Amino acid sequence: MDNSAAVPGPAPQASADEIGRVEARGIDYVPERDRHSHPRDLAWAMFGPQFGFGNMVFGSLGIVFGLSWWSTFTAVTAGVALGSLIFTGVAIQSPKTGTNNAVSSGAFFGVRGRYLGSLISLVIGLAFFAILVWTAGQTIVVVFHRLIGTGTGDVALSIAMLVVSLLSFVLAIYGHATLVASFRFIAIASAGVSLLAVIVLAGKFHAVHGGSYLLEAYWPTWVLTMVLAALLPITWGPFIGDYGRYIPSGTNARTCALAAGLGIFAGCWLAEIVAAYATTTFEDPTTAFAIGFPAASPLWFAILLMIAPGGLANIESAAMCVYNAALDLQAVFWRLSRAQLTFVISAIGLAAAYVGLIGFNAIKSIEAFATLMLVTCTPWMVIMTIGHLLRHGWYEPNDLQAFAGGAKTGVYWFTGGFNVRAVVAWGAAVATGMLFASTSIITGPLTRHVSGIDLSFTSAAVVGGVLYYALVKIFPERGVMPIPRGGERGSTWRRGGVTLSG
Repeated sequence: MDNSAAVPGPAPQASADEIGRVEARGIDYVPERDRHSHPRDLAWAMFGPQFGFGNMVFGSLGIVFGLSWWSTFTAVTAGVALGSLIFTGVAIQSPKTGTNNAVSSGAFFGVRGRYLGSLISLVIGLAFFAILVWTAGQTIVVVFHRLIGTGTGDVALSIAMLVVSLLSFVLAIYGHATLVASFRFIAIASAGVSLLAVIVLAGKFHAVHGGSYLLEAYWPTWVLTMVLAALLPITWGPFIGDYGRYIPSGTNARTCALAAGLGIFAGCWLAEIVAAYATTTFEDPTTAFAIGFPAASPLWFAILLMIAPGGLANIESAAMCVYNAALDLQAVFWRLSRAQLTFVISAIGLAAAYVGLIGFNAIKSIEAFATLMLVTCTPWMVIMTIGHLLRHGWYEPNDLQAFAGGAKTGVYWFTGGFNVRAVVAWGAAVATGMLFASTSIITGPLTRHVSGIDLSFTSAAVVGGVLYYALVKIFPERGVMPIPRGGERGSTWRRGGVTLSG
């Protein structure tokens, strides 16, 4: 049933989601008539961008941390599998809510509690945008220096980063339809070039034995590598709704979950394994990945790397970060347009990339920052997944959009706009996760009781999920559940005079 006319929200826009046209819609509810996407689009959206160097770098870290090739292989495989499983849980909500994940989170955290999701998404979007623009700039500078001797200093790097940032901004401004249209071409091109590296660099590859561990012992270093491999699929979780909102609400949830899950796993796993493989060919494995990969390659292949994974995939992924972050920020500043916020995010992201990565070389702290992102993001996603399952995928789109009218009513108002159950569970989860963090910069006081192994995001996920479930059972959430007809759980539900199939 399409009740879009009754759904309030930020200035509903006429559909302009066409290739080559600037998308007019922001976080307002997407009516059924405008939902022209398909679950396979989720698979392509999550597969292709992972081959950008800013994403691939997370697969190279095991070699950098002193693990052997095979230990890195197992850590990456385990991490991506776990991260993809957690990611899959939040791929099924937006087709039902008709909006992005930040606004959808209001169903679990409250109309005001959605600010938490917006903040998490904004930090992740800015961080990855900075890394992607920086690594693309490094690749361009290295390859052009090999071609025509342009130099590799900060001036050349700044110019390259500015060009990449502008291209990403243009793609992000056009929005959903243009991004979706680019996914398949960029995915095939970038994945093809990345896999070709296995053949091109075969003569230099060697199964390094490792031994000089970053955290001084094998298992703590292996687990840290696994955690960082899981980071990539998990941090895409807050953004999957930006593409899922265009999928018809009647689409089978399992189909959406399977498409998104397979896409994210295949993209992240292949990209990270290729990155680890390539890093074994570096003369110095601690060389920045975006510099070492093209430097270790013959010039003709370095040019291909610059064009495809180091260029197109990085630009596409950076554009998605800007697009996603702008939508999430609109959940807070909903009176501004998506285009205006896209410009703001692009400018802030470029400044963050320059100041943080060039000025302060903050990339050295990447594993500590990654741990912080995981500890805050993972329990948020787990709580949303459990909430969705408990409610049988039922939502009130009107009440999710009620913030735009300033109304302090609706089933998602809870207590002062916050669902205390979810907020308390999330806060306890983050606190627990930080107690078990184990990185080169952040070490929680409880890590010594688990042999220095980083249990940060796994403990946060378990505590957040279990505590939220327990609180909901002890203090039921009123009005957010569909009412079974005849008092029986089954295929038909009644709510507000509307019959729903579930």
